[in-house]
Amino acid sequence: MKKCIVCKKCGFENLPGTQFCQRCGSKILLKFTDKIASSLAGTGQKGSSLAPLGAMAIEAQAEELGKTAAPPKLVPVIPLENGDWYCPDCGEYNPKYSLFCKNCGRDYVESRL
Repeated sequence: MKKCIVCKKCGFENLPGTQFCQRCGSKILLKFTDKIASSLAGTGQKGSSLAPLGAMAIEAQAEELGKTAAPPKLVPVIPLENGDWYCPDCGEYNPKYSLFCKNCGRDYVESRL
């Protein structure tokens, strides 16, 4: 069984593989060996999304053309019946107690307003 990752800012115990604290949204710094394993594990995993890469490509093209891209509109989070939710930005599955996406750090509460 893998150890939980404890947030250095608030002390919350996050699930293994979490990149952002699910309570305070702080970036979780991983050890070098954890970074290698997390970058390989989950490649092509269900729930992963290429949408952020598309947004980055659009922004890069806009910069090349000398135009600024309009600020992205937040797609609201729609929780499942049990309260769990999928991040609309990266597609990561998050438990109902998560206030922030464990993969990209998106704020659950702010996107529900």
